[in-house]
Amino acid sequence: MGLCSALVLLVSLIKGGDSGNELVACGSIGYWLTKLSLLPLLGLAAAVISRELMQRQRLKEGSGWRFESCEVQWTGRTAYYYPTVCISAGVAAGLLGIGGGMLKGPIMLEMGLPPGVVSATAAYMLLWTTASTTIQFGIMGEMLWDYAIALWLVGLASAIFGQLVLSWLVRRYKKQYLITLTIGFVIGASTFFMGLSGIVRTFQKFYAGEWLGLNSLCALAAAKPVSIRDAAASHLDVR
Repeated sequence: MGLCSALVLLVSLIKGGDSGNELVACGSIGYWLTKLSLLPLLGLAAAVISRELMQRQRLKEGSGWRFESCEVQWTGRTAYYYPTVCISAGVAAGLLGIGGGMLKGPIMLEMGLPPGVVSATAAYMLLWTTASTTIQFGIMGEMLWDYAIALWLVGLASAIFGQLVLSWLVRRYKKQYLITLTIGFVIGASTFFMGLSGIVRTFQKFYAGEWLGLNSLCALAAAKPVSIRDAAASHLDVR
């Protein structure tokens, strides 16, 4: 996991961002080779891990291991089917700008994992992806540190509070499905508010006369970036 995150971070730093500090020019052959290089590299990593899981499965079967009902058995189908599904979830997360761990929660529930394991695994995956992205934006000078620190404190406090309350409820009522309900609620609420936010922003751009179609990738990269503060101030000035 750490190696894959470091690889993604390295490629992102080479590709650069909106601050004009990229190592390869946007739209060049080097740019697209760098961008597409992650596909075979991460695909190879997934294949190696899948093979390792199947080898462990065969060793367990050969030693007479008694599998629990909630234990995933890594056959040739599951070892390649679930990574493929997770890739689709990762693509959707990247397009929507949300954490992939939130989308992989239902996938792990479908695999038959206990809700507590699903919650812990999803949080572990989010730790690596968010850490990689934070380091990337920090090195490239695109991080708004006051916003980042404030949101980190709010997120940390909320996570601790939610973990303590949910753990107490599960112990108190002996109901593991409370974790599943919480995951479902978070996903449902996120879907609703993301859709609502998208609709509102689309109408705002429409009434402001902004272009709603697709733009050139490199034209967006060359444009002067607008900070969150500037965008908020501009929005407040609009009557």
